[in-house]
Amino acid sequence: MSRLVLLFALLWVVACGRSPYPGYKDVGSNVHLHFITLGEGGQLANDSDSVHVRFRAARLGEAPGSYWSNEQWYLVKDLREGAMRPVLRRLHVGDSMSVIAPTAAWPWKALWRANALEHPDTALLCTELSLLAIRTPSEIRADAARLKLNDPEGYERRLIHAYIERSGETWTRWGTSDLHYIITGSAIDTNRVKNGQVVQLSWTGERLEDGQVFDEHGGDGQAFPWIFGTPDQLVQGIETAVSLLREGQEGRFILPSSLAFGGKGIPGTLDPWSPVLYTVHLQAVERGS
Repeated sequence: MSRLVLLFALLWVVACGRSPYPGYKDVGSNVHLHFITLGEGGQLANDSDSVHVRFRAARLGEAPGSYWSNEQWYLVKDLREGAMRPVLRRLHVGDSMSVIAPTAAWPWKALWRANALEHPDTALLCTELSLLAIRTPSEIRADAARLKLNDPEGYERRLIHAYIERSGETWTRWGTSDLHYIITGSAIDTNRVKNGQVVQLSWTGERLEDGQVFDEHGGDGQAFPWIFGTPDQLVQGIETAVSLLREGQEGRFILPSSLAFGGKGIPGTLDPWSPVLYTVHLQAVERGS
């Protein structure tokens, strides 16, 4: 055994207390740790990093992964809660660890979008986890730049998927397209808008990547009148939004570039192949007799 491993083992024993579980160390708050394997990596993750982690959780005495399992990239700042705090202070790339902790001690909001748990909060979980890789912000930006250059449509789909995941909301997909939407508000009239009818609209357009507003109309109380079905006045995604809304409703619409500003973008404002987020309010519909 090398000096480094001996020193690590000594520090591990000194820093942790005794645990009722053989081979584990008590690190406080009913969290118990046990190293399975030690990797060759010497890097610990910072809050600004992303980590690729494999989880296999089970109730005590049951098969690993029988309760929950997952493998994906996470933002460290989202994981550094509860039982993951002492784990991230010790886990290097290539390390595997077993953790015994109460169900409620795990950061489920980051690990799993569904908050409903099948077992009471007092139940103990034994979780095997492995830190497979770490990416720094500069590495993430470089990877994104390469993907955007070599596969702009793939980069766009990744942006849309990441936005939906981060939002934690339930978005409806429009057919097989990459347009997703959430509609709110009560309809004044439940009939759909028909071609030739005049609608009064207000909207705000944001870049999906950073939330910067680049297009706004109606904030001053002056709605935009438009004859539904008139071509080449509004981007196709807003036309689709109007077809989905009912009078009085508002909706948020994630528009892929194919339904927005395409491969041209807006010079100086919006890059080519950029997905956007539009909030559209269908204020009124002039239906005629």
